[in-house]
Amino acid sequence: MGRVRLSRIVRVFAWTGLTSVGGGRYAYFYESLVARRGWVKREEFVQDLTLCQLLPGPNFSNLAVALGFRLGGPGGAAWGAVALILPGALILLGLSALYFRGEFSPTMAHGLRGVAAAIVGLVFVTTGRIIPVALRTWRAVVIAAAVFLLVGVLRVNAALTIALVAPGSLWLFRPTPRSS
Repeated sequence: MGRVRLSRIVRVFAWTGLTSVGGGRYAYFYESLVARRGWVKREEFVQDLTLCQLLPGPNFSNLAVALGFRLGGPGGAAWGAVALILPGALILLGLSALYFRGEFSPTMAHGLRGVAAAIVGLVFVTTGRIIPVALRTWRAVVIAAAVFLLVGVLRVNAALTIALVAPGSLWLFRPTPRSS
């Protein structure tokens, strides 16, 4: 038995899929499930987001599966993913048909730049909310700084960075007699 009824998961995930745009789409989930409804705790959200970022595939759909499972078990995961992906897929299908028929104006492309700026702002807000949960210890700060240095400054591939940082991260966060 899940925490949330399946019909509510489908409705909220479909709305998120319909209204979210851009690369920082996890921010919509955070706002909807953590901040507004309280269905998921911040710590749970960060754990699920971390897991999804380590896995292959789009983070957003991975996160829908993880959060759907947390909220509604296997059915929540499956229907949550479908509900999230379907609205965007249908919209993309329609826009693709217009674009390839030449009915997509250059003005629309300029308008999307404004939407992208709004998404960056939303990502900043959500990142600010996640930082107090994810970076509570000096060890977490060291790991975050290492990843920032490798990916952001030295431009090391993200997958290689994870392979390089993961052993140190696992060692720093290994269970101790006091933590277990």
